[in-house]
Parts: sequence; C-alpha cells; structure tokens
Amino acid sequence: MEMRMDAQSGAGKNKSVDFSFAVAGMSCASCVYVVEKELGKVAGVDYVSVSLAGGKAYVIGDGRPVRDDLFAAVKRAGYQPLEDLPREEEVEREFRLVGRRLVQAWAVALPAMLLMVLAMSGVRIPYMEFLEAAAGIGVIIGPGRQILKGAWVALTHRHANMDVLVSLSVLAAWVTAVLAGLAVPIQSFGALAPMLAAFHLTGRYVEARLRRHTGADLRSLMSLKGENVSVVDSEGMVWELPVEAVKKGMRLKVRSGERIPLDAVIVSGSGAVSEAMISGEPLPLSKSAGDEVIGGTVLESGFLEVEVLRIGEDAFLARMLVLVEQAQGIQVPLQALADKVAGLFVPVVFGFSMVVFAAWVLFYPSAAMWLERVGDVLWWVPAGAGGWTTAVFAMVSLLVVACPCALGLATPMALSVGNGLAARNGLLFKGGEALQTAGELDVLLFDKTGTLTEGRPSVVHSSLNEVDASALVSLETYSIHPLARAIVEWGGGGNGATLNTPTPQDVKEEAGKGISGTIDGVQYTVGRARDAVDVDVQPGHSVIQIWRDGSTAGFLVLADAVKPDAAAAVSALKKRGVRPVMITGDAESTALSVATMVGIPVRDVKAKLHPEDKLRIAQEFQQSGLRVGMIGDGINDAAALKAADVGFALSDGTDLSMEAGDVVITHGGLRRIVDALTLSSLMVRAIKGNLFWAFIYNVVALPLAAAALVHPLMAEFAMSISSVAVLINSLAIRRRYEGKNRRTSVRE
Repeated sequence: MEMRMDAQSGAGKNKSVDFSFAVAGMSCASCVYVVEKELGKVAGVDYVSVSLAGGKAYVIGDGRPVRDDLFAAVKRAGYQPLEDLPREEEVEREFRLVGRRLVQAWAVALPAMLLMVLAMSGVRIPYMEFLEAAAGIGVIIGPGRQILKGAWVALTHRHANMDVLVSLSVLAAWVTAVLAGLAVPIQSFGALAPMLAAFHLTGRYVEARLRRHTGADLRSLMSLKGENVSVVDSEGMVWELPVEAVKKGMRLKVRSGERIPLDAVIVSGSGAVSEAMISGEPLPLSKSAGDEVIGGTVLESGFLEVEVLRIGEDAFLARMLVLVEQAQGIQVPLQALADKVAGLFVPVVFGFSMVVFAAWVLFYPSAAMWLERVGDVLWWVPAGAGGWTTAVFAMVSLLVVACPCALGLATPMALSVGNGLAARNGLLFKGGEALQTAGELDVLLFDKTGTLTEGRPSVVHSSLNEVDASALVSLETYSIHPLARAIVEWGGGGNGATLNTPTPQDVKEEAGKGISGTIDGVQYTVGRARDAVDVDVQPGHSVIQIWRDGSTAGFLVLADAVKPDAAAAVSALKKRGVRPVMITGDAESTALSVATMVGIPVRDVKAKLHPEDKLRIAQEFQQSGLRVGMIGDGINDAAALKAADVGFALSDGTDLSMEAGDVVITHGGLRRIVDALTLSSLMVRAIKGNLFWAFIYNVVALPLAAAALVHPLMAEFAMSISSVAVLINSLAIRRRYEGKNRRTSVRE
C-alpha cells in the first residue's frame, strides 16, 4: 500500500512518498539488518524500518525512489519482496506448513535423543553412529531443508544469518557420526543434528504464530472493505456495482446484516449500526435520517438509504489503514542498536567459532589436563576425547548458543504486543521515537476548542415556548452568524422534538444588532441579550434574546460544552506527574472558565494565541529541559504538534493535525492519552529488559561454550529458554497494563 503526504512546503520541492510491503524469507535480526542496509542504499530513501515479527518493510523517500527500486534492493539482499501482506488463507497455510515440519522434525529427533541418552548411560547400541547419521540426513533433507536453503541464500548474497549458524552446527554434528561410523577416531555427536534442527524449527513455529498475530489487525481492517454495493439511480432502479466504481454523491441501499461500504449520510430509513470494529463500542448505535455512518460498520437491524460522502483515500477506513500501516512500520531508537549489533553478531560469531575450532585442534594437549579436572565435576565435558572431538564439541556449542533469536525478538515482540494492545484501545503510534518518549513526558499542552471542549456550540438552556422557538429557528435559517447553525440544529431535534418552522417575511440582518422578520403578522427580533436573565451564565456562555413585537419573549443560552472525560484525563495526568497546560486562541475569560472546569491551574492557561505562539510555547518548555507533549485537532495546532516531543491527534480532527501527530487517538477520547503514556512506559520497560537479558545471556554463554564447558544440547536448550524469556516478558505487557487499569478504576 502506498500513501503520499506533503513533507515540505513551497513550490518545486519534492513530496515524501511512503512505501509499505511484505518481505518473505527473513529468519533473524541479521536478515533485518541486511535488508535495511540494502534499502538504505537506494537513492532518495530517507527512512527504513523492517519488522522481523511482521515480515514487513516501511520506507519513506523524497520522491525519487519507486517501488521497483526498493524491490530490487530487497532481492539483492537475498529475500523476496511482496506487493501486499499475505492473505488470511496464505498466512494460515504457511502456519500449518511450519507446524507439519516441526512435527516431522521431532518425530525423528526424539528417538535420536533416546538413543543418545542410552549410549551416554553405557548401553551399547549396534551401528549407533549409522543410526545417528540416518536420523540426521532424514531431518536435513526433510523438514530441515528450509534451514539449509536459508543459509545458502545468505551465503550466496555475501552475508551470514541465523540459518548459517544452525546449518553449520547441524552439518558438523552429522559429519561426526559419519566419520565415527567409518572408524575415524572422533566421538560422534550425530544425534544432535536432528535435535538442533528440531529446536530451530520450534523457534520458526513460534515466529509464525507471532507473524499471524501481528498482521491480524491490518487484515481485519482490510476485510471491512466491501466488494459489491447496491446503487440507486435517479429513476429508483437498483444496480450492483463494485465498491471501487462508486462515486461521491451516489445513493446506496444497505439492508439488515450488511456492511456499510463507504462513509455516508443517511437519507432515509433507520437502524442499529455496530461500530465495534471502528470505535470499540460493543453496543450498536441507533441511526436515522441525517446521521453520518462510517464505511466498514455493520447495519445489525433496519434498512437504510445513504448518500456517499467520502470515497478512496478520503474515507475513514482508508485513513485508518494508512495509520495502521505506519504504526506497524515504526522502529524505536532502542531497536537501532539491537539491529546493528545483531547484524554484526552473526558473522563475528561465525569467525570466532572457526578460531575456537582451530585453537582446540592445535592446543588441545596443553588443555587436556584442565579438561580432565573439570570433567570430574561436569560429566558432559569431553575429557580425554582428543583434539578433534573437543574442537567439534566447542564449535557446535558456540554456534548454537550464539544464535541471536532472543536479540532479534527483543524489540519486535514487545512492539507487537504493545501496538496490538494500543490499537484495541484506540491508539496508533506513528513514530518510534514518540513511542519511546511518551512515557517520559513532563508537560502536556492542550488546545481548547475541539480538544477539551466539543468544538461546536450547543443550546444549554431555553426559556421559549414552542411557538416562539419555532419563530427563532425559522429566522436563524437565514442568518450568517456563527451561532445560527447551532440554533437550527437545536430546532431540528435538539429541543426534544422537531419544530414546525414557518417561513418569515421581510428578513433583515445587521452586523452587531441581530436578525429580524415577520411571522404570521408578528414582528420577531433576535440579538445579543440586553436584559438580565434568571439563569446562572458562566464565562464563555452566549445569551441570545428574542423579542416579540418589541416585548421580551425569552432567551437561549449557548455554550461549547466541555468533553465529559476532560476533567478525568487532566486529573490522571497530574497523578502521573505530567503538568497540563492550556494553549488557546480564545478569549481569556472563556479559557479560564474551561480550565476551572477541567482542573487546569490558572497559571497554566495561555489565551489569545496565534499558531506561531503555540509553537513558541512548546519550544520554550523544551529549551528548559522538559519533554513536551501536545494534543490538538485543528490546522492552527499542526506546527505545535510537529514541534512537540510527542504530538497527539484526534481522528475526528483535521487531516493536517492527524498528519502532524505522532499518536492518533481513534476512539475513546482524552482518557486515551493516559493509556498511551502507560503503554509507552510498559513497552520501553519490556524492550530494555529483553535487550538486557539477551546481551547478558550471550556475554555469559559464549565464553563457556568456547571453553567446551557447555554441551551442544544444553546450548540449544539455553538458547530456547532465552527466547522464551523474551516472549514471556513481552506478553506480560498486557497483564501489567490491565493491572494498572484495574488499580486506577478502584481508586476512582
């Protein structure tokens, strides 16, 4: 999927182009490093992120690279670029295939393991070496041939990956069985060949499960796209057309149980619409004429005729697909170090294993006595086995123990779990740096209108009877005043029932004075209140007075209501130690009124600001050494959103604010900000923990393996345990997040 966005302003400058595509054949972090390196060499590429867990590449260029250039770079690295993510059935087919290979490998490895245990126990088994060699070749040419294929591809493209290490280990162990069977004086480790392959294929199976889970959110969103729709023409005839052929303004019929294909407004009919896949709201919402519906939602009951509002890349679902693809392509700065180390790690270990092998062959006599002493304590140490046997033993152990599975999974696993949890809770992280930084924010800047408030005025009090209210609404339909629309909407149903509005005569509107007209012989005038009203009017409220034949008929009070969750969100931020600050272009009295209602201190209210003032305030906080977040939904917020360390944008805001934001809140409102900060902290904590244990494991295990103190089977087990530890630590993000939410709910 390709998307375009303005990266620079000004005529004649290039536009940045984003590419997202699948990459098949990667098996470890070293593969990721090689693919990223090749993609980074393409002229015009500004940013590259490759996900091992998701099997995807995400590239940003300055307009020069095209998809063919990127695909050629991936092929040069030895891997296969794919235009789209694999379909659900393809993912399932691959998953089942990996599972079959795993079962086949263990069907051979377990008997071989039993034979090895019996032999180590002193049981003499005739033709033991040949049985081991047969088991090894059965796995090598059977389920394990994919490992050899991956190693061959890597070596022929002049790099080494995890398949190279495992293949060399398997072949070395198998060769010892053949040589021992031919009476060459070397101990056989042939039983290790099928076991090493089986352990490695177990890791592949775990990876396949992870990949299937990682792409589930995107595939579920893509599945919301309709295929054929029922279009109503001007004569009332119904035609079946592909959704791609539908144009803006066309009318569609949607029956009970069908998916609404595109963003639209209901022209006639009513029904219950489920928006669970879009907003997470489990209960269907009642919709009727005049209401907007989102493409991808389901009409659970009822019948609708709708008029299409948005198509193509402007539709809500298309925009969400773009955001999900961006979120899946992110790479945190911590990952850059891990990928660089992993990219160099495999070839370094490969070279080191050759040095260890040669050292044991050449200097075995000098270390033989030491090995015998150690062998009295560690029974698996090959004391007295000779230089060649010990060299193979140490080399195989080193190659196996060094497989960087844990290092490669450390960051992608945590990101996969965290991003999946974020998406289900209405959050999409678009940038890795923001993901790493969000949990460390010191200050959060709030826009007011549309962020802390609903963003549109509404009638909050009326003293009018139905006749006068109808007259008011009929006059306001002719007005150009900013509050007129709110009054008309109120009269269309917000007043409890739709008002019957007569047609006024002699309508006149004067700026600053109001609007007047005659209805059924009665002169009505509407304008700013001049008399006292018997209701508590808060700062920021607007009072509209109505006169009938010169006498007061009543009044309306309008206000831009504060969002229901605003005060709770501000309170939760304060508890986290984040300082909330309001920055708004509105008048100071209105800003202070809203700040008081949501709990923002008066000293942290900045009013009557222009867009450049908002930008300046964000930069001033940063220059004082604070990490700054910003949330807004308008065009005037875009510059501050971009300048902030983390920009939060609401999905119902402007396209520009969504583009500038680093985190998009798709549903759930302002309370999702605290969730974003919590998830960021948990993900970064998990990533740091994973990387720490992965590095410590290798620092401890490599010297022991090189000294022939680790049995190859123990090495494989230790490597598997390290990978499992990474998986468990990453999966714990969900448990920790839900635990924090439960504790917060109890306190509230």
